[in-house]
Amino acid sequence: MRKLLKPKWLFLFFWGIVVFASILILPNITTFVNEQTAMPQDATTSPKYQQQWGHGLINSQSLTLVFNNSNGKLSKQQRQQISTTLAKLNRRADDYSINQLRTPTGMTNDRHLLRSNDGSTELALVAVQASRADLSVIANQLNNAIAIADLNTSVTSTDLIYQQHVQQQRRNLLISMLVGSLLSLIILGLIFRSLLVPLLNLLCQAVTLITTISFITNARLAWHWPLTANALSLASLISLILTSLLTWHFMYAYWQSSATTAPTTVSLKILTLQYQQWALVFIPLILITITLHWTAFISLAAAWAITVALGITLLAVPPLNYAFTAWLGDNLFWPGTTAWPTRPRNLWGQLSKFGYWQPALGSLAVALLLLPGLILANGQFADDNLRPWRQNQLSNAEVGQQLVQAHFGTGATAPITITLRAPQNLTQQQSLQTIDHLTTKLRAVPNVAQVISVTQPTGQPLSTFYVNQQLATINIDLAGKLTSMAKLKSQLTTDQQSLEQAATSRHTKSVDQLSDRINDLAELNDQVQRQLQAIDTTLTTSAEAEPDLTKVNQQVTKLDHLTDRMTTALNHVVTAQTTVATEAGHVDQRVHHVNQSLKQTVQPLTTLLASLKNTKTYLHDLAASQVGRSFYLPANAATNQAYQNSLFTNISSDLSMTQLTVTLKSAPASAASRRTLQRLQAVTHDSLLATPLAHAKILTTGVTQQQHYQHTLIATHALRWLTLGLIIGIVVLWFGLRSLTFSLLMTACLTGVTLTSWGWTQLILTRWLQTGPLSSSVLLGSLVLLSLHWLMITTATGYRQSWLRHLEPAHLQQHFYTSGRFVCPVTMIELTYLLPLLLTTAPILKGLALMSFIGITISNLIVPVGFSGWARWASEPPAIATLWQHLRPSSTKR
Repeated sequence: MRKLLKPKWLFLFFWGIVVFASILILPNITTFVNEQTAMPQDATTSPKYQQQWGHGLINSQSLTLVFNNSNGKLSKQQRQQISTTLAKLNRRADDYSINQLRTPTGMTNDRHLLRSNDGSTELALVAVQASRADLSVIANQLNNAIAIADLNTSVTSTDLIYQQHVQQQRRNLLISMLVGSLLSLIILGLIFRSLLVPLLNLLCQAVTLITTISFITNARLAWHWPLTANALSLASLISLILTSLLTWHFMYAYWQSSATTAPTTVSLKILTLQYQQWALVFIPLILITITLHWTAFISLAAAWAITVALGITLLAVPPLNYAFTAWLGDNLFWPGTTAWPTRPRNLWGQLSKFGYWQPALGSLAVALLLLPGLILANGQFADDNLRPWRQNQLSNAEVGQQLVQAHFGTGATAPITITLRAPQNLTQQQSLQTIDHLTTKLRAVPNVAQVISVTQPTGQPLSTFYVNQQLATINIDLAGKLTSMAKLKSQLTTDQQSLEQAATSRHTKSVDQLSDRINDLAELNDQVQRQLQAIDTTLTTSAEAEPDLTKVNQQVTKLDHLTDRMTTALNHVVTAQTTVATEAGHVDQRVHHVNQSLKQTVQPLTTLLASLKNTKTYLHDLAASQVGRSFYLPANAATNQAYQNSLFTNISSDLSMTQLTVTLKSAPASAASRRTLQRLQAVTHDSLLATPLAHAKILTTGVTQQQHYQHTLIATHALRWLTLGLIIGIVVLWFGLRSLTFSLLMTACLTGVTLTSWGWTQLILTRWLQTGPLSSSVLLGSLVLLSLHWLMITTATGYRQSWLRHLEPAHLQQHFYTSGRFVCPVTMIELTYLLPLLLTTAPILKGLALMSFIGITISNLIVPVGFSGWARWASEPPAIATLWQHLRPSSTKR
């Protein structure tokens, strides 16, 4: 029982329990990593606003379905097939967790937005209720569901491509780590000529890797600490590298120990010594990564995962190696019988000899190693991870992305969304006018291809909702009414003339009748006169002879008859005359009144016509003015289908939030897009001043905004925190090395090595191999690996060396030769993990490996060439320094 209480057994039992518990609480790594594969973005972006948007899109993921005919325009039959396929998909919406499906044959506005101008491509927008982990699965199901013969079909989105790239990058990393672990086992086996040492190292790697991953994942789930997939991958890689290095260092120290000492005593001594030596490597990195936990830059804030990897590796590997060596003793090195021969001379020592011989030339060599890369280094980053890795092996989502870019514009795959949230109803007249004015101003910004808003839902203004168009309609109506009124005026004049003519003709008829009656009376008068003459003749004749009474009676009777007729005719004449006189008076009076009335009617009508002509001219000029280009929502807008569809897609369900979608002409993550974004933000802010939306909250989202946010953090926030990290490193090294000068020198050289490695990496990958701008993860991840390597080789070189007090050249050169024996295996083990990464297709892994490889190489040259000469200068100042001391006035002189 006492044997089981010994440290070697306690260590094994303790870490066995830790590993067992870590496996039990370890979540599904694939699901966990997929949930973390959101593109780096501002913490205040879309999720909170999406919940307020409504329309059933809460917690949904957006996907774009692409239908393309590579031979030209889509035929009528192919369009019908697409419509049938989408209709079938919509009927099975629940099977694919579809919340919303927008098609080219659906809403009025979507017909313009989802069909390319060349007629060869159609899109459909799908909102699916899925987590990030299930997005790729649903995308594959949708891709199978929309497959149509003779058409290229794809399912794409920026989140899907980013997730696929992260998954592929993770697979490449796992393969590389397996290859690296296998190579490190071979190297350890060859160094120690042992089969057990590599196996024990593999066991230690399993312990540290499982414990590290389990702790990180559960800490993320329990405390919601910031984490990225790259940070988890880097922590795993560091865990494997450090485990191999610590195992090699422990076994090498045990191998070099005296064979007469008990294994337990030797192992305990090495365990203590290893903690003392490696503490100066681990403590600065642990303190720095812990400090970075409070940054807003998630790539830096996720550095706590590195802290976990460093802490668990340092706590687990040395005790486990102590337990193995105390338990197995020299049997560890079976079947080897002789130690690995140590060469008395090595390249590290030869370079230090040259640097000590000519410190000036050594310093010049250091400058030549650093300056070219420093000149090439620049601050261009692209953290979107959306560029295809291999053009000849595109995924389905990447094919869809390129089809959308080719037929809808470069920026169509990732537009900029400007969200406005105001306390008032945004469908009011003034709010809509402000939004429309903002839309027009944004469309005028250079590099902007299209702006979609509630007032311009297809990227173009709806003509019926603008004052100039409405005034043109009114003018057309006024012109018609002017014509009608002119005709009315003419008709009134004609009626007046007709009335006058009608009244005169009626009066003339009465006069004609009077004339006829007078004529009849005159004729009767003539007849009476003739009859009187006849009687007179008869009577005259009768005087000479006997009168003929009968004849006289007849003539008198006829005269009486004529007299009666004449009396009657005279009465008729009098009556007709009275009638004529009466009618003449009445007609004259009526015509006079009618003429007066017509004059009163025609005169205002003439004035009204002149006023309407002036109004028409004014409205015509108003339509051509700036006011004419204003948005105005008429009362009958509810009947406009385009406007109602625009409300659904561009206004939230509570009518207090709207979005403007801006498509750029350049790629989303390019420098031109970021400059355009800044201009858009400035225009939005300025356009809303002194408007009803002056107090609206403005939120900009999209890939371009995320990249701009990343660059802003890198340029300001990250720089400040990394500077703080360097200060912490200087202080810790100062206390550990007891030399502020050496600490400052180490930190300055590490900064130079990092920047020059970044410059060479950018030259090789970005300019020569045309992989595009590198991610900031390349710089940050390589910085951790280079810091680890730099601290190991510099502390091994300068730890507890009193060169400044008394310099012994022979001791200095022998020390560099000894240090070279440490640096060579360390570099070999590191390269076994970096070289497989260099052969991967993932740009981040390739850049990480290349930059680390360049930095390690430069570090291994700078330390022996520069530090040996600088140590000599510290003890023996150069001639120019001596001359300056002689020329400088003495402080003792008065």
